[in-house]
Amino acid sequence: MKEAYIHSFKLTYYENLMIKGFNNSEELKFLISSDRSGFSEILLSIEDYNLIDSLTTKDNQIMLNDSIDRIERVAEGSDGKRVLEFSINKYNSKWIDDLAKQRYKIKIISERQ
Repeated sequence: MKEAYIHSFKLTYYENLMIKGFNNSEELKFLISSDRSGFSEILLSIEDYNLIDSLTTKDNQIMLNDSIDRIERVAEGSDGKRVLEFSINKYNSKWIDDLAKQRYKIKIISERQ
């Protein structure tokens, strides 16, 4: 259960970050909803989804600010948001692993009460 929860948390975070990074693209939403990666029973709580929403909104702003900061400072064609790179780095980070593990502990504690 723990590994499934962590995977679900990270995948949900990644999907949300990609959607926000690509400006809520309907095409990307369709592709993600068509994909069956991580498709299983619902493991995350409403609080998890709200946290992920807040974090991905903040991270999208970081990508946007980085994009603005890079204007006229990088080679032509390399300006703009770096959504894929940023998102995969976040997905593979120790930070998201640790956060998912903390959220899992909270879930277990709340289920015991």
